[in-house]
Amino acid sequence: MEKRKSPRVIKRLEVAFHTAVENTAITSDLSESGIFIRTNRGVMPGNILNIKLILPKLREFFLTGKVIRSLKSALGLVGHSKSGLGMQLLSPSNDCKDYIRILLTSL
Repeated sequence: MEKRKSPRVIKRLEVAFHTAVENTAITSDLSESGIFIRTNRGVMPGNILNIKLILPKLREFFLTGKVIRSLKSALGLVGHSKSGLGMQLLSPSNDCKDYIRILLTSL
């Protein structure tokens, strides 16, 4: 059963977020209300992260997100399942939502 409230688009974009150290990763998919970040860095659900989403042509969006789920691939399954963070975006800017809408309509 699909729990997502917004349609998602598969898009690989670089992201940066800070835990105890600065982390860089890649998005797997995104929507107006959420993002999945491919990373091996585990973050407990409920934590709030500041995220820098790096777009083509040196554009950036600064987002805040709440970790909803943190997935870690089993050692033998690396490459067959995805590790990462499923995040709910908290008050994304209208510019960010517009960018995602454009991606969705270009499918």
